[in-house]
Amino acid sequence: MNIQTVATNLRNTIAGKEKYLAEWQEFHPVESSDRSHKATMVGMLELNIGELKRILQDVEQCISEVEV
Repeated sequence: MNIQTVATNLRNTIAGKEKYLAEWQEFHPVESSDRSHKATMVGMLELNIGELKRILQDVEQCISEVEV
């Protein structure tokens, strides 16, 4: 495995989590416990996606430094 593969894997993971986040955002629960569950899932996914994007930026910076 090389650094480009890591970047590709991160991009794919981010895309998958963004799709999952969109599904949760479209969910309209009726029960209060389900609304709480939705809020938790959306918040955790947004946080995780943000972290993965920051990691991807670091990886892409490493790639550009190697290419120079």
